[in-house]
Amino acid sequence: LLTKQVAALSTTQINGLNSDDLNALNTDQIKALSSAQVAAIGTTQLSKMTTDDIEALSTAAVRALNSDQIKALTTDQVVALSTEQARAMTTTQVAGLTTAQVAAMQSDDLNALSTAALRGLSTTQLAALNSDQIAALTTAQVANLTTTQVNGLNSDDLNALTTDQVK
Repeated sequence: LLTKQVAALSTTQINGLNSDDLNALNTDQIKALSSAQVAAIGTTQLSKMTTDDIEALSTAAVRALNSDQIKALTTDQVVALSTEQARAMTTTQVAGLTTAQVAAMQSDDLNALSTAALRGLSTTQLAALNSDQIAALTTAQVANLTTTQVNGLNSDDLNALTTDQVK
Protein backbone atom coordinates (compact mmCIF):
# COMPACT_ATOMS: atom_id res chain seq x y z
CA LEU A 1 0.00 0.00 0.00
CA LEU A 2 1.08 3.54 -0.63
CA THR A 3 1.33 5.89 2.35
CA LYS A 4 -1.71 7.84 1.17
CA GLN A 5 -3.67 4.58 0.93
CA VAL A 6 -2.76 3.66 4.50
CA ALA A 7 -3.86 7.12 5.63
CA ALA A 8 -7.20 6.51 3.90
CA LEU A 9 -7.95 3.22 5.70
CA SER A 10 -11.01 3.35 7.94
CA THR A 11 -10.70 2.67 11.65
CA THR A 12 -12.60 -0.59 11.07
CA GLN A 13 -10.01 -1.61 8.48
CA ILE A 14 -7.16 -0.66 10.82
CA ASN A 15 -8.75 -2.67 13.63
CA GLY A 16 -8.97 -5.64 11.26
CA LEU A 17 -5.24 -5.69 10.57
CA ASN A 18 -3.37 -8.52 12.22
CA SER A 19 0.07 -8.07 13.77
CA ASP A 20 1.87 -9.17 10.61
CA ASP A 21 -0.13 -6.70 8.51
CA LEU A 22 0.63 -3.87 10.91
CA ASN A 23 4.32 -4.75 11.12
CA ALA A 24 4.50 -4.79 7.31
CA LEU A 25 3.86 -1.04 7.33
CA ASN A 26 7.00 1.07 7.08
CA THR A 27 7.68 4.01 9.40
CA ASP A 28 6.43 6.55 6.85
CA GLN A 29 3.14 4.67 6.70
CA ILE A 30 2.98 4.53 10.52
CA LYS A 31 3.61 8.28 10.65
CA ALA A 32 0.69 8.76 8.26
CA LEU A 33 -1.77 7.08 10.63
CA SER A 34 -4.26 9.48 12.19
CA SER A 35 -5.01 9.57 15.89
CA ALA A 36 -8.33 7.84 15.22
CA GLN A 37 -6.59 5.09 13.26
CA VAL A 38 -4.04 4.50 16.03
CA ALA A 39 -6.83 4.44 18.61
CA ALA A 40 -8.42 1.62 16.57
CA ILE A 41 -5.36 -0.64 16.75
CA GLY A 42 -6.05 -3.68 18.93
CA THR A 43 -3.98 -4.22 22.06
CA THR A 44 -2.46 -7.45 20.75
CA GLN A 45 -1.43 -5.78 17.52
CA LEU A 46 -0.08 -2.74 19.35
CA SER A 47 2.02 -4.85 21.71
CA LYS A 48 3.65 -6.53 18.72
CA MET A 49 4.58 -3.32 16.90
CA THR A 50 8.31 -2.75 16.56
CA THR A 51 9.99 -0.08 18.66
CA ASP A 52 10.76 1.80 15.42
CA ASP A 53 7.04 1.89 14.67
CA ILE A 54 6.26 3.13 18.19
CA GLU A 55 8.85 5.89 17.74
CA ALA A 56 7.19 6.82 14.44
CA LEU A 57 3.79 7.52 16.04
CA SER A 58 2.91 11.20 16.20
CA THR A 59 2.44 12.82 19.58
CA ALA A 60 -1.27 13.17 18.76
CA ALA A 61 -1.42 9.44 18.04
CA VAL A 62 0.24 8.63 21.37
CA ARG A 63 -2.23 10.92 23.13
CA ALA A 64 -5.07 8.99 21.45
CA LEU A 65 -4.06 5.64 23.00
CA ASN A 66 -6.63 4.39 25.50
CA SER A 67 -5.88 2.82 28.89
CA ASP A 68 -5.92 -0.75 27.55
CA GLN A 69 -3.54 0.18 24.74
CA ILE A 70 -1.19 1.92 27.18
CA LYS A 71 -1.11 -1.17 29.41
CA ALA A 72 -0.44 -3.35 26.32
CA LEU A 73 2.81 -1.54 25.49
CA THR A 74 5.87 -3.61 26.28
CA THR A 75 8.62 -2.10 28.40
CA ASP A 76 10.81 -1.94 25.26
CA GLN A 77 8.08 0.06 23.54
CA VAL A 78 7.85 2.42 26.52
CA VAL A 79 11.62 2.91 26.39
CA ALA A 80 11.27 3.67 22.65
CA LEU A 81 8.90 6.58 23.31
CA SER A 82 10.52 9.89 22.50
CA THR A 83 10.60 12.72 25.01
CA GLU A 84 7.97 14.52 22.92
CA GLN A 85 5.73 11.44 22.97
CA ALA A 86 6.11 11.16 26.76
CA ARG A 87 5.32 14.87 27.13
CA ALA A 88 2.13 14.31 25.11
CA MET A 89 0.83 11.61 27.46
CA THR A 90 -2.23 12.55 29.47
CA THR A 91 -2.54 12.23 33.23
CA THR A 92 -4.89 9.27 32.72
CA GLN A 93 -2.42 7.54 30.42
CA VAL A 94 0.48 7.99 32.85
CA ALA A 95 -1.65 6.77 35.76
CA GLY A 96 -2.52 3.71 33.66
CA LEU A 97 1.09 2.63 33.18
CA THR A 98 2.12 -0.55 34.95
CA THR A 99 4.91 -0.36 37.53
CA ALA A 100 7.21 -2.18 35.10
CA GLN A 101 6.45 0.40 32.39
CA VAL A 102 7.08 3.30 34.79
CA ALA A 103 10.35 1.71 35.94
CA ALA A 104 11.42 1.32 32.29
CA MET A 105 10.89 5.00 31.43
CA GLN A 106 14.00 6.96 30.60
CA SER A 107 14.86 9.86 32.89
CA ASP A 108 14.39 12.39 30.07
CA ASP A 109 10.90 11.03 29.44
CA LEU A 110 9.97 11.23 33.12
CA ASN A 111 11.35 14.74 33.19
CA ALA A 112 9.07 15.64 30.26
CA LEU A 113 5.88 14.54 32.03
CA SER A 114 3.60 17.31 33.19
CA THR A 115 3.42 17.92 36.92
CA ALA A 116 -0.22 16.80 36.81
CA ALA A 117 0.72 13.56 35.05
CA LEU A 118 3.46 12.81 37.57
CA ARG A 119 1.12 13.65 40.42
CA GLY A 120 -1.24 11.02 39.01
CA LEU A 121 1.24 8.22 39.68
CA SER A 122 0.36 5.89 42.53
CA THR A 123 2.83 5.39 45.35
CA THR A 124 3.53 1.92 43.93
CA GLN A 125 4.32 3.38 40.51
CA LEU A 126 6.51 6.09 42.02
CA ALA A 127 8.29 3.53 44.20
CA ALA A 128 9.21 1.64 41.01
CA LEU A 129 11.49 4.51 39.98
CA ASN A 130 15.16 4.22 40.79
CA SER A 131 17.21 6.95 42.43
CA ASP A 132 18.58 8.22 39.11
CA GLN A 133 15.05 8.63 37.77
CA ILE A 134 13.96 10.44 40.94
CA ALA A 135 16.99 12.72 40.75
CA ALA A 136 16.07 13.62 37.15
CA LEU A 137 12.67 15.01 38.12
CA THR A 138 12.31 18.75 37.83
CA THR A 139 11.93 20.99 40.85
CA ALA A 140 8.32 21.68 39.79
CA GLN A 141 7.57 17.96 39.51
CA VAL A 142 8.96 17.24 42.97
CA ALA A 143 7.14 20.24 44.46
CA ASN A 144 3.86 18.92 43.08
CA LEU A 145 4.18 15.41 44.49
CA THR A 146 1.55 14.64 47.09
CA THR A 147 2.46 13.98 50.71
CA THR A 148 1.42 10.36 50.18
CA GLN A 149 3.76 10.07 47.18
CA VAL A 150 6.68 11.57 49.09
CA ASN A 151 6.00 9.29 52.06
CA GLY A 152 6.19 6.34 49.66
CA LEU A 153 9.74 7.15 48.56
CA ASN A 154 12.53 5.13 50.13
CA SER A 155 15.60 6.66 51.75
CA ASP A 156 17.77 6.18 48.64
CA ASP A 157 15.20 8.06 46.57
CA LEU A 158 14.97 10.86 49.11
CA ASN A 159 18.76 11.09 49.30
CA ALA A 160 18.88 11.38 45.49
CA LEU A 161 16.89 14.62 45.62
CA THR A 162 18.88 17.83 45.46
CA THR A 163 18.33 20.76 47.79
CA ASP A 164 16.78 22.66 44.87
CA GLN A 165 14.23 19.90 44.33
CA VAL A 166 13.03 19.94 47.93
CA LYS A 167 12.71 23.68 48.50
